[in-house]
Amino acid sequence: MPLYILRISSEHHSFRIPSLLSISQVFKFPIRFVSTDLSRGVLIVELEKEEDVEKILERDILVQSATELYAEGATYDELHANLRAKLEVFEPYKHSTFKITTDSCNHRIPEPRSRETINTFKYTGLRGGVSMKAPQVEFMICEDYEWEVANTPEARFARDGKFVRVYFGRRIGLGKARSLITSHAVNTRAYYGNTSMDAQMGFLMAGQALPGPGKIMYDPFVGTGSMLYAVAHWGSYVFGSDIDGRQIRGKTKGKGVRPGIYRSAAQYGLEDRFIDCLTYDVTRSPIRRGGWVDAIITDPPYGVRAGAKRLGRREGKKPLREAPYLMEDGEYSHKKPDYLPPSRPYELANLTVDLILLARWLLVPKGRLVFFLPTVNEDYDEIDIPLVEGMKELKIGDGSVQDFGKWGRRLITMEKTATDDGEPPTFEDHDEFDLKKVDGKLPGHFGFRERYLTGFRPRKHDKTDDVALTPDGEDASE
Repeated sequence: MPLYILRISSEHHSFRIPSLLSISQVFKFPIRFVSTDLSRGVLIVELEKEEDVEKILERDILVQSATELYAEGATYDELHANLRAKLEVFEPYKHSTFKITTDSCNHRIPEPRSRETINTFKYTGLRGGVSMKAPQVEFMICEDYEWEVANTPEARFARDGKFVRVYFGRRIGLGKARSLITSHAVNTRAYYGNTSMDAQMGFLMAGQALPGPGKIMYDPFVGTGSMLYAVAHWGSYVFGSDIDGRQIRGKTKGKGVRPGIYRSAAQYGLEDRFIDCLTYDVTRSPIRRGGWVDAIITDPPYGVRAGAKRLGRREGKKPLREAPYLMEDGEYSHKKPDYLPPSRPYELANLTVDLILLARWLLVPKGRLVFFLPTVNEDYDEIDIPLVEGMKELKIGDGSVQDFGKWGRRLITMEKTATDDGEPPTFEDHDEFDLKKVDGKLPGHFGFRERYLTGFRPRKHDKTDDVALTPDGEDASE
């Protein structure tokens, strides 16, 4: 199969391979990674046909350009020798107008050397004439350098030409999805909040859900809708829910005023793909049937900017009323426009288990659950992802991680392997997070908010001590 050069953004290294694989799965074409170092700015892949490359350019937000690979080498002498051995590749373009451009990873080629380098390819026999503005075909030379800080002209000049490898080929096109980073930028959105996901990461998450026309996707912690805009852009129908309706509506009030989440959807031309956005606690969901959602994609609140909540009262507080409360004016309190029901924190470890159980019930077979899981890096272990029968984690290498130093956000992608719906989750608090029952090992995301606020202090625990601990590792009896 033909080989292609993908010029990849230097951002989010651990997301690039899962992103490409998800596109190949959506469009059902094989892809093989030829490059041995998948972290470089040049990625060589094997694909069956050029139409597959076009799909990557349309959907992958990290791909800057794609080029059909003709020849490569550790030096220009080696490159020219390899290219001279296969001059037949130029035959279809012998009489086409053309241009040759230079590109480089981790370096900027000086203009004089760029021209000199291009002139060394005169032996290709192209006769159509050079057209810099509108060529019928474009060829590309790409030099791949090691990453090195060279912030002075002298330093840049000294490393010029000291590349690791050089490539030559026919450019197929530029990455079309890259423009979504700007067009969907949060600060230009009609409605957003302080927890809105940035556009680039939103689209990287969306890719893992395998969005496409006719699919239905759900966000149970919808907030201001960042996840839904991304999957809806690729044709999916979407709906969301949140315990706090103010997140969905926004601050603007008044008769006839559309909720903020729909104003942003209209801005992107996606309003007709929004089934609905509802206000309810996911643990008290009105959904009564499972097995009909193609993907659940969400970024659960974890306490850095906003913490997860569920209906109820904190332990030690008086329980919720069994009957509605009648106000002095004769109206029930829960019917007031500004009514906010009592809520309590939703421990992230419990939420994670519940989310996977919800996906097990709600998804169609082979449906996907995609969510971010914040973890303290030194405490993270693969066993932190709860094992639920009928669900399996899909992971490439060490997984896709946004690393912030002491902690990171891990993109978890799971697939429903079960063919039945199973039972709906009960959303009970899971007592397996009692240290006495798990031999001292807590998930790296347990008590994340408290760990974050205390600077990620190590948990205090001796496995021989039969004591209960607070989420930040303190003795609960003190």
